[in-house]
Order: sequence, then structure tokens, then C-alpha cells
Amino acid sequence: MVQSDKIEEIETLAPASLVAAIDIGSNAMRLRIGGLDADGQTKLVYYQREAVRLGKDSFTTGVLSEATMALAMTAFEHFRDAIDRYPVACIRATGTSALRSASNSALLIERIAQQTDIRIELISGEEEARLVHTAIQYAMPDFNQKKALSIDIGGGSVEVSLSDQGDIVALESFKMGTVRLLERFSNARNEAALARLVEEYATFMQRKVKEEILDAEVDFCIGTGGNIECIGSLAVDLLKTDSATDMSYHDLKQLEKILRSMDYQQRVDELGLRPDRADVIIPALLVLKSVMALVKPARLLIPCTGLAEGVLIDLLRREQGTSKKALRRQAVSWAIAMGRRFHVDLNHAQHVSHLARILFDELAEEHGLSLRHRLLLRIAALVHEVGIVIRSDGHHHHAAYILRATPMIGLTEEEKNWLAVIVRFQRKKMPSKSNDFYASLPDHQQRQLDALVLLLRLSMAMNKERNGDVQSIIVSTQHQQLLVQICGTGDLLLETWAAQKQAVHAEAVFGQAMVIEAVATHG
Repeated sequence: MVQSDKIEEIETLAPASLVAAIDIGSNAMRLRIGGLDADGQTKLVYYQREAVRLGKDSFTTGVLSEATMALAMTAFEHFRDAIDRYPVACIRATGTSALRSASNSALLIERIAQQTDIRIELISGEEEARLVHTAIQYAMPDFNQKKALSIDIGGGSVEVSLSDQGDIVALESFKMGTVRLLERFSNARNEAALARLVEEYATFMQRKVKEEILDAEVDFCIGTGGNIECIGSLAVDLLKTDSATDMSYHDLKQLEKILRSMDYQQRVDELGLRPDRADVIIPALLVLKSVMALVKPARLLIPCTGLAEGVLIDLLRREQGTSKKALRRQAVSWAIAMGRRFHVDLNHAQHVSHLARILFDELAEEHGLSLRHRLLLRIAALVHEVGIVIRSDGHHHHAAYILRATPMIGLTEEEKNWLAVIVRFQRKKMPSKSNDFYASLPDHQQRQLDALVLLLRLSMAMNKERNGDVQSIIVSTQHQQLLVQICGTGDLLLETWAAQKQAVHAEAVFGQAMVIEAVATHG
């Protein structure tokens, strides 16, 4: 079944600004087409939903059936037809939990690309949370001044994040989406038994979320996803609440009583729910209630936005040149929050990060790295000591493991692997092909990683005493070697000695020998 709505005539929009976002969820697929108006505001011009439940196959057999793939193909043909009616400059199609879980998702992705020329990108739970976060920020302007707990309930996964002043500072992703739960507990005798199983399962999620948010006093809770929007509408219809976008924990409990007193067919016939909503609405409500219980009496706000809108806004901001800047800011904020979580000496880490940026810029001609590499170096400096919380001896190994296993907002999976290698080789040996990821890279990327590792080592050495005495760095070429002058207060003897120990690797990495020289400043 196709649901579509031409929301606004496109004459008010610049043709080049139109972009298309496709959200390939576990319960449905959604298309958004939008653009920027004359004031630079995002405007949605077209919406379409296709009820294709990929999760039914993905979360049971782990394989998408030919029948399900045929439905997905038809949906994308409809999307292609809609997109071709508009002057769309860019398309981004994102696959989430169901596609990530299916062993033959690559086959479906290839077929869709051949048939419709639309390339599907499998995104991580972290990227999904970031994009939903982007949509919330746009829909709720005062969000950036508050502390909020966000819960996004999808068909395959649930993302719970804590935001402070607009930045994500904690995130947990759970394989507890509504379709996944429905399929996992398909052998339940009846709906009451299913609900009890979901409640038990949600208890685990509740404990994990509590560990992340500790005793954080949030200003409000934010709920996203079609099921939560439906819950808001049902509260108005059944409880006569004032708004479908503002609920209390008490409202959720009252709504739960009513919905659990009805069977599936009653929810379809009497409440008018779609069949693919009526069967998952109670699991969604139970999961939502378990999170809300942690922050009551904070209220639940429902901005009626989500992943597809986040992708759309992200694409449009790229045209304005603001998306990359926002992404860098969020990545750095996340790294600082991660440092706090693992009890890092943040004064030291932030000063090492500051020195690393100076060194990166001063040695730009020698390393030839990009601004994205600069961001990776900055983040590596902020989190390089997260492994100490496990054990000080060999903490570089522990740090690499933590970074591979922990969500990193604003970075791709490939960049996470780079980050793990940089912190892994912060001490002792330089990178070698004994590291599987490093060995898998082409030679020019191995050289890039070598350069980032050396820049981190030098920056750490220049704050050896952790007192921030080195204030600036000047690099010049003298007698066919690199002269690095570290300027600051005190004699800087320990910093000079430590940096010179790392400088012995410069000839192999940069092709020139390096000499470290201290320059004392006064005042």
C-alpha cells in the first residue's frame, strides 16, 4: 500500500536545493523530498510510505525472502517514479537494523541499484542516532539549551541518548525494535504472555540506560518513531489529553491499561490502527514506559520527526556548508563526554589535543593530510587515555578495544578503526602489519596513519609533565632537517627530551630528520 502526500508546490523553492531522503526501516520504507525556501528554511514537498516489513524475514530467518525483496523492489520503483517528477539534485537512501541483520542484504541492494539507480547505504546505530538528533534539533529550537533523554523506537532497534546543550553525551543502542520483539516472542501463547516477555526484556534495557544517565536530571524526554507518534495520537483520542505531542508517565500507564484490554482486531476496528501498527503498538508502549520510568516526572515530548527528516536536513545543510561543521562539533563533544565517562585527565587531554592541532598545521606540507584527518587526530588526543580506567599497564591496548566497541558519534566505521589504530600505537612500537586493520590498508593510507600516530606521540610528549607549559610550536626547515621549536614557560627539559625520543621516527614518516628545541618565554 502506498501513502503519499504532495505537501507544497515547488515553485517557492530553488530547483537545485531539492534532495530526496529514503529511510529503509524494519517495518516500512519512507521517502521525503524537500528543499530550502528563500529564507533558507527546510521545506518538505513530498512524502511517501511503503508498508514493506523487512524485519519479518530479517529477525526470524536472517534471510530476506524473494517475496519480500520483490515488495522492496516495487517500493523503490515507486520512489524512483516520484523522485523523477521533481528536480532532485541528490538522493541518500539509508538502511538500518533489518538490512544490517539480513545475510543477503547485499543482493537486494545490488538489485535496487541496477533497477532504479538508487544506492543504499547501510548506516550504524550511532549514525542513525545522530541523524534523528539532527531532526530533533531542527524541530525543537530550544533543544540546544536543555538536557534531554531521547528514545527512538524503530522496528529493529531502539536508540536511547542523553543530550546536553544540543550535544549527544551518552548513547545506547538495543536490538529491541518492535518488529524484532514481535518475531522473537512469536511463540507466546497470547498477547498477555507476549507483553510479560517484552517487560522482562525491557528491564535489561532499563538497567543499561540507568548506568549511562546515572542521576542526570533531564528537562524532558523526547520520543521519535512512528509508534511513539501513534501513542501520542491515541492519548488524545482515548485519554482526552490536551496534545498529541506532550505526555506524562501517568498518561502512558493509563493508555497501557486501555490498549492491553483490547485485542489486535479491536485495535484495528475500533481505533482505526493500520494492521502493521496494531500488532506492535503495545511492545512499543512498554519499551517507552520502561525508559520514561527513569526520568519521571519529566514529560515526554513528541516532535513528530525522525530518521528520514534527519537525512533530509543533513543533505540540505551540506549544500549550505553547515553540516560538516556541525558534525565536527558533535564528534568533538562526544569525545570529551567519553573522556569524562572513562575518568580521563581532561585538562591534559585537551592540551594534548591543542598541541596536536598546532603540529598538524605546522607540518601540513610534510604530511599532506586532510581536514578529516585533523579531526581524527584531535579526537585521538582527547580519548587516548580511556584505557587507563581498565588498567594503566598496557592502557593503549585497552583504549583501542574500547574505541572499537563504543559508539562514536560523527565518525564512520572506517574512521573508528583508524582512531583505534592511532591510540593503539600511541606508545612503544610504531604501527606495523601485525595489526590486521593496518595491514589491510593500501600503502598510502598506512603512511597517513603513521603520520597521525607520530603527531599524537609528539603532542603527548610536549605535555609530559601535564602542566600545559608548552604554549606554541614553530616548525621550520634548516640544513635539510625539520626544526621544531617548542615555546613556553620553564626550562621544558622533560618535554624536549620526550619529544626528541619520538622525533627519531620523523625521517621514516616525513622523509626528514627532526630536531626538537626548547624556547623559553617570559611572562
